[in-house]
This record gives sequence, structure tokens and C-alpha cells, in this order.
Amino acid sequence: MECSGSCSAKIPSIDDLPEEVLEYILSLIAPYKDLHDSMLVSKKWRRCVKNVVKIRQRNFHKGISEFNVKWSVVNPDSKAPIISKRYSHSAAIHGHSMYIFGGCTSAMTTFNDLWLLDLTTRTWLRPFTTGSYPSPKACSSLVHYKDLLVLFGGWTYPPAYPLYQSWHLFNELHVYDITTKRWTNICTENNPPPMAGHSACVVGQWMIVFGGLQKPSTAVHCEKSNDIWKLNLETWVWHKQEVLAGPKPLGRFGQTQVMVNEKNLFILGGSGGPSSQYCDGWLLNMENSLWKWIKVELQGKANEPVNIWSNPGCKIGNKIVVLNRIRREDESPVVYYPRSHWTRSEPDDSRRSRIDIAIRPPDRDENVNGRRGDLRQLRKDPAESSGILPGPSEGSRTQPIDWSRRNAFMPPLLPTINPAQAKRTLMDMSMNEFYPHSSTSVSIQANKREKKMHYLGLYVLDLANVLEKNPIATWLPPNNLQNGPEETILYTLLEGNSELIMFGGILKEDYVI
Repeated sequence: MECSGSCSAKIPSIDDLPEEVLEYILSLIAPYKDLHDSMLVSKKWRRCVKNVVKIRQRNFHKGISEFNVKWSVVNPDSKAPIISKRYSHSAAIHGHSMYIFGGCTSAMTTFNDLWLLDLTTRTWLRPFTTGSYPSPKACSSLVHYKDLLVLFGGWTYPPAYPLYQSWHLFNELHVYDITTKRWTNICTENNPPPMAGHSACVVGQWMIVFGGLQKPSTAVHCEKSNDIWKLNLETWVWHKQEVLAGPKPLGRFGQTQVMVNEKNLFILGGSGGPSSQYCDGWLLNMENSLWKWIKVELQGKANEPVNIWSNPGCKIGNKIVVLNRIRREDESPVVYYPRSHWTRSEPDDSRRSRIDIAIRPPDRDENVNGRRGDLRQLRKDPAESSGILPGPSEGSRTQPIDWSRRNAFMPPLLPTINPAQAKRTLMDMSMNEFYPHSSTSVSIQANKREKKMHYLGLYVLDLANVLEKNPIATWLPPNNLQNGPEETILYTLLEGNSELIMFGGILKEDYVI
């Protein structure tokens, strides 16, 4: 029997593939806008996309639990706009984009720019925003609510003149409308005091703010706080939340705050000032009119990271992920010194290591933004290289830098360097400058060649039992920690769609650790 002329063979299409094959193809698409748009093709594609998302999420959580993750570096396109290097910035993910606001550099610069990273194409965009811009600042909080970004608090460097001014804290509240691309300054009553280094998250229609470095109107100096403030994101009214009497966390800044459920928050770590680095955990119960603090026992102390305050945590499922270097016996933790605190010189054999970013030569790629570069100084000033202030050319002695006084007027929330160690480093640089062929120069060059790179590893805190009658959180034994990014601090770490996104930060170099 012959087929009529109108009869034609069916042309194979992608819809004829088995669902298993189609799911594999869809799994190769970036898990953002392109994958979401694929759901609109047909019911079959929608079903396959949902399965792909479910499998991705399950594998991601399993990889975190088993420390089986793969890191990749996203190098920005040189033809597209590129965000400036920075640290202590604010970040939030909304939809298929990550937003970055503000931050600072080691050249004593703070920003008030807003950038958008398209997570589908991995390209940076700078929105053309209008309205009332926020002040340039760092260490502020940024959260999203519906189609709004809510920015609160922060600090900035003092102006260059007059000299020896202290840094400035903010209690400004700005809202960025993602749809209209417009900043709005919200004027509210009963405002919290100016603060920075606080933590914030959204629970329902409330933004919950805890801790931070605050400067009350009646105070002369800044104070570490353990106050709780909440902002109604519909009426823009602040309330200071009272808690029941009993144990509560000490005042701190730089802590990690995550939402366990709609009635409980978890606080991890933070810093309380010199030699006060916290590695404790607290549960905040919000069920009644008076909230309640509950101390959480942290098990697996041998597995916990150090310097949690300068390494933010990110909640993945029922776990908190923290990046940190493997702690060795011959290393000392970074110690925080507030800039209003007088820092005396210590003996050369001091085991406490400190970092002071501001006193180094200006911005020699201390900040990390994917790729690293170096703008080398064409002409060096011997006075600058030696750490000696210039003076009269004849008949006078050079004056050393007063490290303690200089530290006192630097911004807060940054680690500082041991002054004695800084002087030794600058003396070596001076010897290398004036005697380039000496044994000292050779030894310095040898040390540079032998410099060992350090990388961030994965540390995981399990919150599975944090809501029990006797709440417990457990640090899991770390494994396979040497495949992460180069060691930095004061970066941002956020959860994307089945991936962790780390941006910015400042390098921790061996000679200052």
C-alpha cells in the first residue's frame, strides 16, 4: 500500500528525547534566568526543569556535608564595566542578580556605588540609579524585601583635613527600588544609634538588627552592643526589642546571623575588641512579646575555624558554612584592635599577630576581585620605603612613624599589625632600597620566592539539633580543605542557586599573620 502525497515522515525533535536525556541537557544550563525560561517551552520541559533544580539542590547540600565542592574563578570581561576592588562591602541576592554596595579599599577610600552581577552571564553591570544616594560607607547591612534593597548603617573614613579626626558612623536608612532603579532616604522616628558591623536579616515583614559597633548620642566613644532593633518594612517604624532577663551574648560586631525558622534566629561568633574573638552560638527565640536568648552548646571545638568575625558565614540548608584557613600550631590568630584604642609597641617575640591595612603603601592589590594585578611604583621615595618621615637634609635625625598614634585614628572593624613587626618589615625594605646587592636583599628575595600560598577551606556547623530542649550545634570534621580560593578576610559569602558565591575581600599575607 502506497502512502498518499500528503503523507510525510515525522521529523525528529528534541521533544522526542527521553526525559532523562533532556534533564541532562538542561542541567548544563546556568541555574538562573535561562533555566527558568526553559520552563515556558512545554509541560514536559517544565517537569524536567523542576527535576533538575531538585537534583542540583540535593547534590549541593550533599557536597557541603561531605566537603566535596569545586571552586572556579570568574574573570570579568575586559570589555565590560568592572567593579572596583573592595572589602567590607554589602551584598544581597535578588532573583537572578547579586547586588554589591559600598565597601572600602586599603587606600582609605569608601564607596557609595551600586553594582549588579548578572548570575546567568557572569557579567557586571552598574545600574543608572536616581534619587537620594547613600553616603560612601562600609560595614553596612543590605537585605532584600520584595523588590526593594534595604541599606542601613555603616562607617566611613574621616576626611583628610583637619588631621586626626575619628571615623564616622551612620544610622541612615536607604531603600533601593529594583524596578524603578531609585534610591530613597527613609526618615523615621525612634532611630537606632549610628552603627556598623551589625548583622541583619528579614523575618516576615520585619528586618531584625543585632549588635554592631554603636555610638549612642550620650557616648563619647563607640561601644560594642548586644541590642536588638527591628524595622517594620511596611510602615518603616523602628522598635527596640526587649528580651527576658537571663544569659545573653556579650556586645559584639562582625557576627554571623541566620534565620533558623520564622520564630528563631541563630548568632555565631563576632568580635568584642582586643583579644575578644567569640566562637560561641546563641539562639534568639521570637515567639512572645519579650524575646529570649538561649545559649547553644557548640560541639566539635577541635574542628572550629579561627577568626570567625572576619570570615562571614552562610546558611545552606540546616548548616552554616564558614571559609577559613587550616589552623596550624605555629600560627597565631588575628587580634582586633579598635582604632580608638592606644596600641603600644610589643616585644619582638610577641606571638600575637595583627594586620593594619591602612599603614601599608597605598593599594598594592590588597583587595581581591577575581584576578589580581600589581601597579608597580615607577619612582620610589627612600623616605617612604624606609618608613621614615622626611626631614631637613642636614644636621637632623629622621623621625620614626608613631604607629600607636596613627592606629588610633584609623577606621574600626579592621585587624591591625604588630607595630614592632611593621618596623622590622620597613627596615628590611629600607636595606633593600639602599643596598640592593647586599645579603639582606638576597635574603628578602629568597623569602619572596619561598612564599607559600594559603587557601581557604570549608568549615561546616551543623544546626540540626539547635531547636532541641538542650540546643546543640556541631562543627563537622573538616576534609579536603586545600582546594579553595586564596586566603582573604572581610569578603561576602552568599548562597546562589545551588552554589556559593564569594566576592571581594582583602588578602592575608604571610608577613603580617
